Amino acid sequence: MTRLHPRSAVVRVARGALQGAFFGFFAGSVGAGTAFLPALSVPLVAVFGALLGGGYALARYLRFRYELDGDTLSVESGVFARQSRQIPLGRVQNVDVEQNVVNRLLGLSVVRFETAGGSATEATLDAVEESEVERLRNYVRRRDRETAAESGSETEAARPDASEPTDDALAGEDRGEPTGSFAGTSTDSEPDGELLFEFGWRELLTYAVVSVRPAAPVLTLAGLPLGMDIVRVVLGFNADLVGVTESVLPWLFGSPEGTQLLVFAAVTVAQFLLVALVVSVVLTVVEYHGFRLTRANGDLRYERGLLRRYSGNIPLEKVQTLTVRENVLMRRFGYASLVVETAGYSGGDQQSTQGVAVPLAARDEVSELARDIEPFGDLDFERPPERARRRYAARFSLAAAGLTAVAYAADSLVFETGYWWVALALFLPVLPAAHLRWRHRGFDLDDHVLATRSGFWRRTTRIVPYYRLQTVFVTRSPFQRRRDLATVGADTASSSSLLGGVARAYDLDESVAVELREELRRRLTAHIAARRRGDAADDEGAEAGDRLDTDESVASEKGATDDDGMSTDDRMSTDDGAATDDE
Repeated sequence: MTRLHPRSAVVRVARGALQGAFFGFFAGSVGAGTAFLPALSVPLVAVFGALLGGGYALARYLRFRYELDGDTLSVESGVFARQSRQIPLGRVQNVDVEQNVVNRLLGLSVVRFETAGGSATEATLDAVEESEVERLRNYVRRRDRETAAESGSETEAARPDASEPTDDALAGEDRGEPTGSFAGTSTDSEPDGELLFEFGWRELLTYAVVSVRPAAPVLTLAGLPLGMDIVRVVLGFNADLVGVTESVLPWLFGSPEGTQLLVFAAVTVAQFLLVALVVSVVLTVVEYHGFRLTRANGDLRYERGLLRRYSGNIPLEKVQTLTVRENVLMRRFGYASLVVETAGYSGGDQQSTQGVAVPLAARDEVSELARDIEPFGDLDFERPPERARRRYAARFSLAAAGLTAVAYAADSLVFETGYWWVALALFLPVLPAAHLRWRHRGFDLDDHVLATRSGFWRRTTRIVPYYRLQTVFVTRSPFQRRRDLATVGADTASSSSLLGGVARAYDLDESVAVELREELRRRLTAHIAARRRGDAADDEGAEAGDRLDTDESVASEKGATDDDGMSTDDRMSTDDGAATDDE
């Protein structure tokens, strides 16, 4: 078995020694202050802690070994509690690579193996050389495709003749082959792959501005040791700026000078928005600097990051769901982002729950990329019925009434200003908000995909191929039942489904919802049967090419193998999932 790179041992030992020295120094200081130990004991305990921490880190390095054997990744680790794991390569969804500043200087990378449905990374190699990274990636992808091709051949051999209809072979349209920039597979002569998209400074700064994160300053201040003290200082400065010399809270509660109150609130809000913009720009630049998206060996490969560099592959044959996101600013200037999700995997970002394939591009470019990955036509969304809009208006009215009641109670018991009626202004946006929610919801049944849309401030369009469906279900809340409405959900094996990101068609007529569920199940079965017939035809073409024994036959056989590599396991798991109908 193979050990990690020796330079990673140096980093591990140094890190362990520093941590041990810190805790040793802390323990020695506590002992010298409470147990009356001599002052010399502090550095001695720190040195002992450094030796202990560095020695344990070295032992962990020596005990960690890994090996690629056939179709299995074997990992042995642990000093006191020893572990031995075998990970089937066919279940590996992606091989993610991460480089912090130290590893980039040393030419090392951290490799993470992600599997379908896993709640955490199955195996982490910290760290190996870049040449070893490429070897691991190529080996995993090659074994994955070979295993899928062998499984597909065995499945077709076990079936009845493709020319004879079976119970599962219901009528349906063929999925068709991808065309465009993602069509075909790149060869080994393209080591760097085909460049599909990259961020320049203009695109990066545009993305930072249109995707501003209002929660960024809050989270930043919460993570600082003196975060609340900074907030108090800023509020005090604002109070002095508008002429308030007393403490802030009594002035807010008792001052009749409403103009000063409005100025104070306006200045504070403006400062908050400015800080949010600056922090968002900094985080976006650090996270997406140097973003590149390429196609190599039939996969999407991304690279990004300024201080901490991320890279990884998105296997196209394992794509479960495509998600297009557009906030209000993006829609105003014609931009959108594309998220590509595979089974149990979200794109290699350890800090987020969804993998962004294209952070920002023109809406037409995003649509083109999405169609290259999973072909579909122009989408024409069917909106919910009119009574759904009335339901939204009633819901928002209840929320406004509740907030008005809270304002009345607070003013009567605490503030006593008599201005509680200002909260009635909350009823003004009720009707526009209800209309916008209704307008931006809907669904569409394309020949090959189900598309759903929802959201105004952040509109989300989810595109799900029929053959990737796992579960189709109908839900009805008590409020929906009063208006004969229902919501249809289409679940896949993607990671966002585990976190509530199911494609949903909201507030449909109840009879339409039931019909849609049955239609989705029918199309699921039909598309699986069509894909099986297509695989059988590819196998027959490959056998004929073998008999001819020409250069063209070799190319045909390779194409058939690539097509068969489109995950038989996924088709089988979808068959099992189609039988589940959760109401």
